[in-house]
Amino acid sequence: LEQLESTYPELAQKTSIGTSVEGRDLWMLKISDNTAVDEDEPNVVFMGAHHAREWISVEVPLLIAEHLLQNASDPQIQSLVEGAQIWIVPMVNPDGHHYAVTQDRLWRKNRRNNGDGTYGVDLNRNYSYQWGGPGSSGNTYSEVYRGPAPFSEPETQACRDFLQTLQPDALVSYHNYSQLVLFPWSYTDAAAPDKALLEELAVKMAELIKAVHGQTYVPEQGSSLYLSSGDTTDWLYGVFGAPAFTIELRPKSVVPGFQLPESEIQPTFEENLPAALYLIEWVL
Repeated sequence: LEQLESTYPELAQKTSIGTSVEGRDLWMLKISDNTAVDEDEPNVVFMGAHHAREWISVEVPLLIAEHLLQNASDPQIQSLVEGAQIWIVPMVNPDGHHYAVTQDRLWRKNRRNNGDGTYGVDLNRNYSYQWGGPGSSGNTYSEVYRGPAPFSEPETQACRDFLQTLQPDALVSYHNYSQLVLFPWSYTDAAAPDKALLEELAVKMAELIKAVHGQTYVPEQGSSLYLSSGDTTDWLYGVFGAPAFTIELRPKSVVPGFQLPESEIQPTFEENLPAALYLIEWVL
């Protein structure tokens, strides 16, 4: 992000939205034709790495940022950058990610010391909307431990404060794996008030993804995968009414699962780029 900011200072501005349990910054890159001013324009957010082991979820939003900046003179990209403010937060969970790189490749949670010999809270179960419901656990040993209270973690507090201030018009939270485009609700099988619109957008994004390399990403309500409570997209939609999507990236199956080969970074980005651009265009 620092390199992108220094290369494109007129279009990119790097800021920390907060710090993690272990004191690492949660970096955000604003992309706009006027980064120094909070313009009266639509806001679209792309986030990655709520879960430490989902490394491809860092690369995709980072490469989207790079593409927007490198191609800012292209008429389509220029219209998006001039018409909207685009916010990239590629790594919500820097402590967990560092631990996954250096100690345990399949680590999922953050690195909160729970005080009972266990570590970590699932950041994507720690948002306040329907916190504590199905698909989360109060057991500190669980992979989906929700934490002792809503927004108990500094990482989710930082995201909350950033998103509350911004009140985005649309958001994508990248994860892997399964190749899905998920929309609210995740905490219940009941339909969201705007299900028709959310499903329409998800179907279109899935179509655009498939057109690139032929990979099928299934558009469906989040609860169809499994019930989960206190997640990012339910919170944003539930509190602000903004369309919010979880895109589960490559691969489709448990093998290679989270350990996606490096050779698949570029094609995963390439197939997801048109969907991201479409969402920005739709907001505009």
